[in-house]
Amino acid sequence: MRYQVNILRVWIGQVVLGMLLLFCGDVLCPDSAGAVNWLMLQGVEKKTAPIRLGGFILLDYINAGGGDLPAGPFTGTSLNSGVVTPNQRSSAEFNLRKLQLGIRGALTDKINYSLKTISGNNSASRIDDHNRIRLIESSVTLNHLPGARIRIGMFKTPAVEESLGFVPPCNYINLTNMTNMLMQERFFDADGSDPTDVNAPGVAGCCRDIGLMVFNTFNFKPWELTYAAMLANGHGLNLQDDNDNPDLYLYLAAERLRGVGKGTRRQGWKLFGWYQEGQRSLDVGINHTERVFRRCRYGVGTTLLWQNLRIESEIIKANGMIFAGTDGGAVSGTVSNNGLSVSGYNVLPEDQALGWYFDIGCEIVADFWLNARYDRLDLGTETSSEREFKTLSLGVLYRFSSTLRGKLTYEIRSGEAPHQNDSSVSNRVLDDLPNRFSAQLLYLF
Repeated sequence: MRYQVNILRVWIGQVVLGMLLLFCGDVLCPDSAGAVNWLMLQGVEKKTAPIRLGGFILLDYINAGGGDLPAGPFTGTSLNSGVVTPNQRSSAEFNLRKLQLGIRGALTDKINYSLKTISGNNSASRIDDHNRIRLIESSVTLNHLPGARIRIGMFKTPAVEESLGFVPPCNYINLTNMTNMLMQERFFDADGSDPTDVNAPGVAGCCRDIGLMVFNTFNFKPWELTYAAMLANGHGLNLQDDNDNPDLYLYLAAERLRGVGKGTRRQGWKLFGWYQEGQRSLDVGINHTERVFRRCRYGVGTTLLWQNLRIESEIIKANGMIFAGTDGGAVSGTVSNNGLSVSGYNVLPEDQALGWYFDIGCEIVADFWLNARYDRLDLGTETSSEREFKTLSLGVLYRFSSTLRGKLTYEIRSGEAPHQNDSSVSNRVLDDLPNRFSAQLLYLF
């Protein structure tokens, strides 16, 4: 309880700072995502607008730190957090992480469309150990009704600010633990109780879904109010649902704009909240008995872009279907030292989690940003196996031109199992969490 109160104090402090900065002084036009209305960046083009063809190439180098497990049934094997995903074969590698191609435009003044595909070495397009081309967006937006736009198809769901703005123009190379573990949904067949089952996940949801969303924005200058309500399959990028129960998504945001900058560069201060809930079918126990569980996520956040300063913060509470990593912290598929089990993925179907982050960035010279972000995630908060993960990400971002950007990020990672003694297997493994270095080039076309 004390921990949650401290989080609220940090978040309230940022809200107060945002109000002070926003209502004082003149503003300049920086080049970093701020009080962005992600829902309105597409789907509202006029028929006279040109068809937009384009995409981006994302190249990166990641050194995850390596290391071997110091304790447990997989002692001496590779530490899962020390290898590069999704291959999980080496601790350092170069990657063509993403190649995205897209087209969007307007059929009429009232009907817009968007189509995007992705390939590369990432959790969406890497299937069965091969890289594929995958559809990640296919939507039509209808703008016929006053006060209510309707979007149908596959697209990003209205929720976490970090997921809505991730690549491009995000400021970091990797997601926070909070968003990666609680919002980047993996779809499993079982809870991981079977020691002989790797329980490999399907394609990551990428914070997208297939369904229908009603949304719109209302201007009460200088305020902008946005709402969204969505019903969807709840099965991510998969084209078929695995149950008959739709997921519900709700979103509400209020932004005070300064009238400077447009799109992802506009300045202002935003407060937002969101909620999503659905059901998941999962086999539990050694006998793989199928049950249905509730999956619920909700959160609040705030963003600020003022002159050359950016501040962002979010809090997420998660109930049910908590992704809990691999057995013993080993790479999935690793055989135990006694040869009787393999490391597989685990899900806590009825547990809870809490995550938050605080991010600050400063443009010290034109187009050059220094960034610092602290994020914390508590997994399995209702059991004695609770684990806490903390990461301090320090990075730089430089915009070489309107189409080329470079980033460097160094992540200082730590973890602990607070309800277990220091000599427990969990704490010995978490004590060895390696730091991670990443470098990335983003080319927009």
